[in-house]
Amino acid sequence: MPQQRILLTLLVLLCQLNPVFAATPSKTEKQRITAASGVKMRATPRPDGQEVTRLFIGTELRELERSEKQETVGGKTDSWYRVATPEGQEGWVFGAFVLPLEPERRVQTLLDIAGQRMADEKAPFVDRADLANFLKGAVEKALDKASAAKLELARWRAVRWALGAITSQEVPEKTYEPWVKRQGEVLVYSEPAAEWMVDAQVLWKLEEKYRGLPEAEAFAWEATTTPRPGECEGYVPCYLALVTDAEGEYLKRYPIGPHAEKALEAVEQVLGTDGLDELDQDGRAELRKGLSSLETALGKVKPARKKKVMEKLQALRKAASR
Repeated sequence: MPQQRILLTLLVLLCQLNPVFAATPSKTEKQRITAASGVKMRATPRPDGQEVTRLFIGTELRELERSEKQETVGGKTDSWYRVATPEGQEGWVFGAFVLPLEPERRVQTLLDIAGQRMADEKAPFVDRADLANFLKGAVEKALDKASAAKLELARWRAVRWALGAITSQEVPEKTYEPWVKRQGEVLVYSEPAAEWMVDAQVLWKLEEKYRGLPEAEAFAWEATTTPRPGECEGYVPCYLALVTDAEGEYLKRYPIGPHAEKALEAVEQVLGTDGLDELDQDGRAELRKGLSSLETALGKVKPARKKKVMEKLQALRKAASR
């Protein structure tokens, strides 16, 4: 009898504990992430299903169920997924707009989303700004410096992509102004070009922040190729200053970098004598000073690689001294 009572007590305890064990989340729970802006969540797995809400790009979802049959929507064939948002809202989304999100491939998945979106030249400004905002948040949540560098590079490319749409798509000021203001001092406005640009100094600082990682050189080239505000209007020392601050700075930091040849070509194109006759003595003095600064920036470039550039530089210095 005592043994039967002990067994009965243990059985009761196990029954009481079972609900606790059942409530523990499954370690194999699947996650998905929206790969586009404004993804529609519907009440039923149909294109005409009632719209529950629209999801921002990069919204992480818990997969609850997948439709048995696939369907073709907008030329894409996929399943429907019943999902739950982080806030607990549930509904169905079409599979072509959500990607699997695996912890070990998290960063690469985010980069894949960014690459796919930026390949769309017709994407509207609001979608581009949405991507830039999403990547900014992803950088802030990055668990290590290497991941942060990859995501931050994608973020700034997305920012430039968004800025490019403002002019090319003739976006109304009321649409882009709030987003531009939220970016703060990282953007500068060029009156002559009538467009917003990324401040190149921000990109140079990111090159310094991530130096030693592969993305550092990429940041340097982004800084080199980002447009500068203002207009030289034919003033030779101005063109020289621009190329020194851009390609010259790149060559100073990466004299044998993968973009060194392109940088040298850009420098060589500026070292002509056109417009020299229009310079007064002050202008010629400024030009000679600029040539010295450029020569210093090229100091680490091997002589054989910069031979043509140096020959043109010396010729221009001689002409400026007359």
